[in-house]
Amino acid sequence: MTAGGLQGAPATKLWIYSVLIFSLVLAWSPAWRHALMRLRFVPHITRDWQIWRLASIQLGVATTTELMSTLVIVYRMRSVERILGTRKFAAFVFVAGVVGLTLSVVLLAGARWMLPARIYGAVNMVAGGPLVTVFACLAQYYMLVPSKRVRALGVTVGDKWLTYGLAANLLGESAAVPALAGIMAGAVYAADVAGLKQWRFPQCVEHAAVRLMSLMTSRQAR
Repeated sequence: MTAGGLQGAPATKLWIYSVLIFSLVLAWSPAWRHALMRLRFVPHITRDWQIWRLASIQLGVATTTELMSTLVIVYRMRSVERILGTRKFAAFVFVAGVVGLTLSVVLLAGARWMLPARIYGAVNMVAGGPLVTVFACLAQYYMLVPSKRVRALGVTVGDKWLTYGLAANLLGESAAVPALAGIMAGAVYAADVAGLKQWRFPQCVEHAAVRLMSLMTSRQAR
């Protein structure tokens, strides 16, 4: 993950650094990991109304394997930012995150009433990590970035196979709902439902983000 590979994708760079830093903090503090990365729809949302947990579980990744997979996936999807432009990509990640988290609640509520208790128990525990935004971006990656044919071990395959393979590695019983919600959020954004594609961050927020990314770049150059 060289800096050169992230040229023209400052928002992706900030996303990678943020996930990495938060994950290291969570690894250093088991108490924080327990408090921020655990989400059970029942009772955390339905009884305790701890809505903030929907956002907190997106901050970092609990295990080293999942962290490395997530970072590589986000890095390989940097072309999405280059296609959309940084302003639109940053707005997309935020909007897709909000829409995806909302859809997660809807899916979990629907599953609670439709699935038998013994099956629902597997999806009631929601996996930590930025799964919603990663899979929303993965939907854009599938739709926007053309696939190239490459040869690997004598077999011709698409150059996206590693990205999709790593994404599949993140899936599990507790990751199914946020992953599905993320893909749905990506599709909702692509369809421009309610004019979502037109939304942008206020200029003051954009200027602050630009200064932060400039500071990170200047320190890295030293």
